Amino acid sequence: MLIKKFTASAVIAAFAVWVLIAAAAGCAPVSQGPVSTPAQKEKSKMEYRQNPNPTKAHQLIMRIDNAPGEFGWMHGFMQYDVTNRECLPPPDENHGHLSPIPTRSVEFDLTQESPGEYSGIVYTDGMIDEDYHGRGVCRWKLMNVQVQLKATGTEGETLFMADIFGEELLAGKTKTLYFWKGGYPHSSVRDFPDSGETDQDKFKLELRDDLFTITLASKELTP
Repeated sequence: MLIKKFTASAVIAAFAVWVLIAAAAGCAPVSQGPVSTPAQKEKSKMEYRQNPNPTKAHQLIMRIDNAPGEFGWMHGFMQYDVTNRECLPPPDENHGHLSPIPTRSVEFDLTQESPGEYSGIVYTDGMIDEDYHGRGVCRWKLMNVQVQLKATGTEGETLFMADIFGEELLAGKTKTLYFWKGGYPHSSVRDFPDSGETDQDKFKLELRDDLFTITLASKELTP
């Protein structure tokens, strides 16, 4: 098959001729998509604000039992979502689509308190409630707290993830998750995300003696 090659100047010249023909015929070039108004462009740059001085604190306590080895890479994250959709732009300002629920992830530090036990401070007021879109105050809620762990942090290692929901944390509940030791430090799948099980009976019988646990608990801190 013979493929013709065109120079850039030839392509530009051809386009210019097409524009002249279209203009003569009373037509306009086809738009490449909806053109955003200045207000829409401004909304697309909207940055929801993290609270620089949160006060509603809880201490997260994490305990690892029967660990298969050291966890040299450990990070904590707080997930906040806007809970009242009515504060978001309506469909007619978002090309006919409902605005996605805003969500933000804020990292927090963990400190080793003793062998296998760690703690960190999480906040329920980590984001600022504010009228971001001129449609009323957007209210943020702590939805989830997650701790991510790897043996060393090397690419390809299993990513162990222990979660506790915001409601569980506020209620002072304790949550234990079971993980298979055979996934440490690597699984048969690179970068495998292992979120564990709350019930050890979900593992095959022959694996139940080869598990470790991560337990999450919390307590409210008074100012």
